[in-house]
Amino acid sequence: MSRWIRNTFILLFIAVLFISLACYSILYMSLPQLNGEQKVPGIHHSVSIKRDAHGVPVITGSSRSDVAFATGYLHGQERFFQMDLSRRNSAGELSAMFGRIAFDFDKQQRRHRFRKIATEAIALLPPEQKAILSAYTNGVNAGLEALHTKPFEYWMLGLKPKPWKMQDSLLTVFSMYLELNDSKGKIDETKGLIKTLSSQKILDFISPEKTRWDSPLIADGYQQQPIPNKDEINLRSEPSDFYAKLTGKLIPDGYLGSNNFAVSGKVTTTGHAIIEDDMHLGLRVPTVWYRTQISYPENIKQPNAKQVRVTGVTLPGLPNIVVGSNGHIAWAFTNSYGDWVDLIKLKINGNEYYTNQGRAKLDTWYDTIDIKDEPSVEVKYQTTHWGPTKPSSLTTDTFATAWTAYNPKSTNLNMLELEKANTIKQAIAIANKSGIPPQNFTVGDDKGNIAWTIAGILPERDNVDSSLPIPYQLADKHWENLLAKSEYPKIINPQNNRIWTANARVASGNDLAKLGDGGYALGARQKQIRNALLNIKQFNEKDLLDVALDDRALYMNNWRKIILATLKQANLKSHPERGAFLSYVQNWSGRAEPNDVGYRLVREFHDTLNMTVIKSIGRYLLKHSDSQVKDIPDSWIQGANHEREMLLRLYQDKPINWLSPQYKNWDQLFLKSIDKVITQLSKQYNVKPVEALKLATWGSRNTAEINHPLSRALPIIGSWLDMPHIPLSGDSYMPKAQRPTAGVSERMIVSPGNEQSGIFHMSGGQSGNPISPFYKDGFNNWANGTDSPFLPGPEEYHLILLPKH
Repeated sequence: MSRWIRNTFILLFIAVLFISLACYSILYMSLPQLNGEQKVPGIHHSVSIKRDAHGVPVITGSSRSDVAFATGYLHGQERFFQMDLSRRNSAGELSAMFGRIAFDFDKQQRRHRFRKIATEAIALLPPEQKAILSAYTNGVNAGLEALHTKPFEYWMLGLKPKPWKMQDSLLTVFSMYLELNDSKGKIDETKGLIKTLSSQKILDFISPEKTRWDSPLIADGYQQQPIPNKDEINLRSEPSDFYAKLTGKLIPDGYLGSNNFAVSGKVTTTGHAIIEDDMHLGLRVPTVWYRTQISYPENIKQPNAKQVRVTGVTLPGLPNIVVGSNGHIAWAFTNSYGDWVDLIKLKINGNEYYTNQGRAKLDTWYDTIDIKDEPSVEVKYQTTHWGPTKPSSLTTDTFATAWTAYNPKSTNLNMLELEKANTIKQAIAIANKSGIPPQNFTVGDDKGNIAWTIAGILPERDNVDSSLPIPYQLADKHWENLLAKSEYPKIINPQNNRIWTANARVASGNDLAKLGDGGYALGARQKQIRNALLNIKQFNEKDLLDVALDDRALYMNNWRKIILATLKQANLKSHPERGAFLSYVQNWSGRAEPNDVGYRLVREFHDTLNMTVIKSIGRYLLKHSDSQVKDIPDSWIQGANHEREMLLRLYQDKPINWLSPQYKNWDQLFLKSIDKVITQLSKQYNVKPVEALKLATWGSRNTAEINHPLSRALPIIGSWLDMPHIPLSGDSYMPKAQRPTAGVSERMIVSPGNEQSGIFHMSGGQSGNPISPFYKDGFNNWANGTDSPFLPGPEEYHLILLPKH
């Protein structure tokens, strides 16, 4: 028996060794060539690719098209699987890769018809942009082909990668539209139902347009919404058991968003503007961005032409620098949250829908979704002249979706022109005509000027209230024209020499009316940034880094005050766990720090209390619904906007008519919420309450989960593909916005003309190959907020691409 066991062990060892060697061989053979020369078809002159020790390339070519080819070549070699997921995401083609599990998602995505729109948008591109995009596409496919074997993900999935197409690059843009816009019209739909079930006054209180946290660039007035009284809403009119077994789950804070801010040369140590940019997105492996520096002559027809040199990040799938600096200007983005998606409430009769001109026939079309290892499925869709139809998630209504992304004119490659811009005025003009999801565009130049505008193609808005679903009778002229470039909101060189945006409301007055309200973030984070900037008299890059890393819990302190007031009144002698809870909260650091128990307890209290109140209000309103409302969870009001401002008003003013009769008063609800947090933590850590509180640090909840999409498919070794699972500081309502799966995808702090002092962070490395030295490179600097250079370092590797004729 012992010999049998020994032989079995030896065989298993050999099998594991063989598999390990095979896996390593696949990974090794799919590494890109870093040194030497490589002949490739598709370029006119040689292109130099020098990489530093972190794998950051400096691409130097004789034309913009050759540089685009080389950029595509690197993307194809190091990020092709990521690019493949991006194009399949917006096109609704993931089922062909992952099987039936992705079918429902694909079915939902196909209604957008983004592959069709991408083809139409490419047809509208000017010849120069088409040439650059064509060169980039050829480069992607040449880079993929030059690998000795396909990327490891395709071995795992048993698939062969499909060549890149020009349309796929615009599908990459459409994936960003989907991530940055409310493509389902969730906010409009939720607010519409609130108004249907109550009144405009109650809607304005639950989802106020403006709040005390607003900090627009041009200050405007804020008037607090009155709290509706018991004649308008009264939760206590229902018996206590009406609120039993409330349903629904906490939706993570939706507005993790992004930060960017700028200071003019009048308040910097060098006289140059400084730009800071934190693009907060879902975190993944490999990272969203790919660092690059490109260099090419400004005019290839002129001998000794000026050299264009741009440093920043690219988005794999596209040839241009997305944010960066060219020595004259530096530019940055945050999501604008203007109203770019509207729902139109349809009246349907059979296969027809109503318009102001009478009935029109629904356009029916069919699409075939390929499913891995299964027969293809044909799916039926319908559309109107406003956009595709969609069933409501809350009611039995059917809507048409109007979205700027559906207009082929809204997507282009005009951002390429920023590479050659020398002034903020030139940059603004380029931004206003650029075809991207509309963004806050912040720019500064080497002369010290700063500005803000909106980048993207905007609709000309009419007077219809589009914050709610629009009746079909009012929709015919909606978004009939595009906004003239001369009408775009813009602010140039403000008197206070500072600009700040963080997904909250930036515009005021007529400018706000032009943008609409697509669900601006509650402004606590943006206001904290503004105040920090105003408190600093003179800036360098490190000062802006300090603002970006600010994890002070100023907003969450409001819930801490409630806890302190509640436990001060409570009987603590017979409740040692409450005493411990109080002690931790009293002694918190005031920051979202990994080792802070007090902050964790305040955050848990915030979440628990909010959910209890949200659910009770949701159930109360649903009692007044008719049969048209679907069976939805009581927490449905979370889909409204700024409802957290309503909640804080309730906790501070304590109107009894907004409180469930399960509680004598608001103080009792506060105490029960504290006790509930203690009980939940005891269950989570499986120890006695007082012991559980010791373990409940913020870092144990806010632990990084930055994972490769296939890591869960590999037991035991799958975590090797992920970034380190470390505790993180920061939270949603502060400048250092950070969650386990979402946060700073890149951080850039740069002064145009002074790039050598710039700072850069990214949540992972350049390569998508786990045995590459560039796979996790940079993660620690990102996690710790350590200064790391914006510019590429000294040359470590040098590859030359040569024309293959």
